Amino acid sequence: MNVLHLLSWFPTPDNPTLGNFCIRQIESLPEDCHSVILSVYEDAALRQARAVDVEDHGRYVYVRVRFRAGKCPCQWLARLWRRWRTYRLYQYGLKYVKQHFFTPDFVHLHVAYPAGRIALQWQRRYGIPYLMTEHWTIYQPQNDALLTGRLRRQVVKIGSHASAILPVSDDLRRNMERVGIQNNYQVIFNVVNTDRFTLSGAHRDGGKVQLLHISTLRDEAKNFSGLLRVVERLAQVRRDFELHVIHDYPAPAFEEYVRLHQLADVVFFHGKQSPEAVADYFAKTDLFVLFSNFENLPCVIVESFASGVPVLSTRVGGIAEIVTPERGVLVEARDEDALFEQMKDLMDHYDDYDREAIRQYALKSFSMEEIGRQIYEQYKRLLKML
Repeated sequence: MNVLHLLSWFPTPDNPTLGNFCIRQIESLPEDCHSVILSVYEDAALRQARAVDVEDHGRYVYVRVRFRAGKCPCQWLARLWRRWRTYRLYQYGLKYVKQHFFTPDFVHLHVAYPAGRIALQWQRRYGIPYLMTEHWTIYQPQNDALLTGRLRRQVVKIGSHASAILPVSDDLRRNMERVGIQNNYQVIFNVVNTDRFTLSGAHRDGGKVQLLHISTLRDEAKNFSGLLRVVERLAQVRRDFELHVIHDYPAPAFEEYVRLHQLADVVFFHGKQSPEAVADYFAKTDLFVLFSNFENLPCVIVESFASGVPVLSTRVGGIAEIVTPERGVLVEARDEDALFEQMKDLMDHYDDYDREAIRQYALKSFSMEEIGRQIYEQYKRLLKML
């Protein structure tokens, strides 16, 4: 079958990890599923009117159409021109895919907005059906103030006209229905390349307990400031642990907090790391900690499971669907007292968990083979409907 993928979030030179979980889903598909990703975006460094880049990644081909930045001094007109140019070049990109690769049987849309406007338009104009995978936290009640007006109407229209919706958690499904998107839902979890991760080694006697946190450090969602305050409280009663932090963006305010509160021997910032380096950190980790205010289904928790590492996190989004007592502990969002007590307890009992059982759960539930199989089944069901 021939599948054209449209990604609302996709890697760019300025943000090479954006939407990488969407790419991993495409990588998981079986070989007889022919996939092309099509992305269109403005490139400030481009001198010609447009450029087409084609990359063959084995399991998929990536077609990028870039266009030169406009010079209109009026911001409103510049946004209108950029939107029109993007729309026109998606039409060009579809024609390019048909000429050089295939006519798609259907579109797989990854995240409703903004790429869903293109998928919906192609469905109406060319009769190309689409199904949609959703990862977006915009549907969470905490974000109701953001999902209003025209954006809400467009998202509901895009979701309601999809042939099927594949949310990454059941909590996300419920929230999509809550905002008015009625459709045929099938939950398919995020995928992780479990082969990249190895079973975490046992903690060495006399060594410090190794804690790991990985996130964007955007505080409104990840509440890293709350985690730091708890770590400061812990450091006042014990200093036999280290918190290692991998983060996508610079964190000068948090680094300054660590310096001012004498936590430099406890908290270590490592910035952005390669997937291989992340796996190495997990292999040396005793406990993974995530204190988010809201989530869907974080890939970092799945990566922790793939390494056999127990998780301490918050009962938000789809996290409670996968973090059970056999694999970790949950506290309520923003409850710093509960996090303090659980961190203190788990630092003494993290080795009570069956790490091999945790890893086996990840292999059975989130591996490339398993998630690829589930998505492929949805593809076959869609083709039978056509």
